[in-house]
Amino acid sequence: MKDKLLYLTIGLLIGIVVMQWTMPTGQASGIHPGTGIIAMDDNLPYVLDEIGVVWWLLPMEPWTTPGAGYDPPVPVSQIKFWSRWYVITTDNIAWHSNGNNWTNLGPWPGGPVPTSPQTWGGVKGKYDGK
Repeated sequence: MKDKLLYLTIGLLIGIVVMQWTMPTGQASGIHPGTGIIAMDDNLPYVLDEIGVVWWLLPMEPWTTPGAGYDPPVPVSQIKFWSRWYVITTDNIAWHSNGNNWTNLGPWPGGPVPTSPQTWGGVKGKYDGK
């Protein structure tokens, strides 16, 4: 009985290996090549995909693109934060959309968060006498 179970297990493993080697790989095709979601606006059903196109979903409607005025003004690789109305780039430039055009708002005032801890003595020394 053990021999039959051993041969059955070996045969099953060989079958799985052969099937993995010989099966063709599949590719799904769709309307749009961008399939990854980069960001989503929580207030509205807007989604930014990996190639920089904004999509929206309305009740009982298919996914559609609202138009080029909604797409971000910079490539996706340069986006640090995105919402339907605002974009912050990796070099801390803020952009605002009015629905048709993007306006450059200049440098974002909130810089990066420091990761090194500061002691109370270091903070007092920094502002001592000012």
